Amino acid sequence: MCRVRWTFVLLSFLVVWLFFLLRKQYISKQLAHKQHPGRIFQTDETMHLAMAACRGKSLTIVKEATTMIKSAIIFSRSRIHVHIFTENLEDEFRKEFATWPLSAKRKFLLTIHPLVYPLDPEELKVMKNWWGPCASFRLFLPTVLDKTDSVLYVDTDVIFLTPPEELWRHFYLFNDRQVAALAPRVGWSFQVPNDNANFIRMQDGKKTQVNSGVFLMNLTRMRQPVFATESESRQKISWNKKLLFPLYRKHKEDMYGDQNLINLVFHYNPDLIYFLPCKYNYHHKFCFDAYRERWCTSAESDGAAVIHGNANTFYNNYAPAFRAISNAMRAYNFERDLERYLLSPMESGLTDPSVEAHEHCGNKTYLFLKNIRKMVKRRRNFSHKPK
Repeated sequence: MCRVRWTFVLLSFLVVWLFFLLRKQYISKQLAHKQHPGRIFQTDETMHLAMAACRGKSLTIVKEATTMIKSAIIFSRSRIHVHIFTENLEDEFRKEFATWPLSAKRKFLLTIHPLVYPLDPEELKVMKNWWGPCASFRLFLPTVLDKTDSVLYVDTDVIFLTPPEELWRHFYLFNDRQVAALAPRVGWSFQVPNDNANFIRMQDGKKTQVNSGVFLMNLTRMRQPVFATESESRQKISWNKKLLFPLYRKHKEDMYGDQNLINLVFHYNPDLIYFLPCKYNYHHKFCFDAYRERWCTSAESDGAAVIHGNANTFYNNYAPAFRAISNAMRAYNFERDLERYLLSPMESGLTDPSVEAHEHCGNKTYLFLKNIRKMVKRRRNFSHKPK
């Protein structure tokens, strides 16, 4: 009799425990849905990676873009949907991808879109070659990718040094209002008046500017009327040309490209931006000199996760550490031995005396290689596990 009673008590306890466990999971899912209206992440979700690639400053734009895609898929643990927006380069892209092994092709789904701005001819004349050929196209992704919920936009001169999933996970960290994520373009904050429209006020009251080369975009939210403008009207509008062109016309004398326009939008809507750690958009301005306030603290502690070769640093000698990484990634041909065919050549390039001692971004080998070394070690340990 005693045994029956204890069995009943134990079963009752298990039922109550199971009830509260399931209730907690249900509440968590409801909160997740509330924080991300219009999108619920699934375990098998597809990452969308977008870029615009046009002939222009770089004569090797196809190789540059495919090197970026290569860096994403060799580190990724899941399949990626790659969107390439281009003019007259589709055949060149397909020719390049045809040389890739089947094991690499299986890791991504490719869609090559014609690069068509959703603008009338006069608007197109203004936007198409602003700053760089088709660089401004990213501004119109909420309209162009109208059936896509979220996307990671990157410039073609970007290289992943960590799995892109790590960056994609920052969508989970958005609050219920934030629509996009970008990283500050330098380590310090700017001492400027609050009403300077070129700068964005952060939660701590400091002012910054963002670099748009790595841009997490919740397109669903950006298509909603949530953006305030500089006009006295309290009416909110969505991210489209009606938001962008009035700002462009008023401030065009002070702007050099669409990045300035993005900063303007978030100057008036600081509550809608999520600030990425700068390790996800690490470029030469973070290591331009030995002035520590310039540095990217998250990269110094965690290693660079994504590097950005803006200012042509993948090709020139201004900050040759970036060229060393780009050259190693380009030469890597999907060999199984990541340590021998990618890490070692990259390390050799970075530790070359002319690179290591360079005044711009020299002596940063630890920062550039920290994450790749981790992945090599992880893969080595995994391959040595008993079957």
